[in-house]
Amino acid sequence: MRNVLPLLLALLCACATEPPLQAPTILSISPAEQLNYESKLVTVQLDTDPRFFVDYGRKSVQMIEQPTLEIGTQKVALDTYLGHGQFQGTVGPGLDVGRYDIRVTLGDGREATLSDAYEVKPWIDQPVRGYWLEPIKDQNQNQPFTVTIHAAGTNAEQFEGSVTVSVYDNGSTKISSIRSGSFSGGIRQEELTIDATGNNFLVVVQDDEGNGATSNSFKVVSQ
Repeated sequence: MRNVLPLLLALLCACATEPPLQAPTILSISPAEQLNYESKLVTVQLDTDPRFFVDYGRKSVQMIEQPTLEIGTQKVALDTYLGHGQFQGTVGPGLDVGRYDIRVTLGDGREATLSDAYEVKPWIDQPVRGYWLEPIKDQNQNQPFTVTIHAAGTNAEQFEGSVTVSVYDNGSTKISSIRSGSFSGGIRQEELTIDATGNNFLVVVQDDEGNGATSNSFKVVSQ
């Protein structure tokens, strides 16, 4: 029995030892580029999920050992978990122009690297010269429709500002006006609804510098 006991203890210790955790893999980062003057919210896809601490008393859930993203000199807390291995964090401005490897470090020390995965591009200070709108067909009253606005100019695809979008009846009576969201790649789509009918509606866009554009004339009919 004395000879068997050490063997049993050794077996129990071996069974209780957890296997080492595998290193994670970075599957993707999206978007994979930003301008050097801006901040960018990125989503990093890993092949692993985080651990969570559940406080049933406070009815709260907290991510344990949140990962950190490294791009160049920046360390970014990936403090938002979207599920299915997707983590979000915001890369700040100021990185040098160029391409970067990215590294993710988990709270337990495990690391993963994805080579040549992120690019920082220069901002070329070229003002937008104007805008143009894709043709708008006739619409139904109180039925939402989408207008597509394009920035125009040498570097229009880099424009990420916003414009005021107004709807005019008979070319002179303003019936609605909204501020658009931010352009992406020099393009912005806005959803509009017109609570009126008529034969001569126009959509007019204008930025804070006075650059603008006017759509084609279109009808709005009752359903």
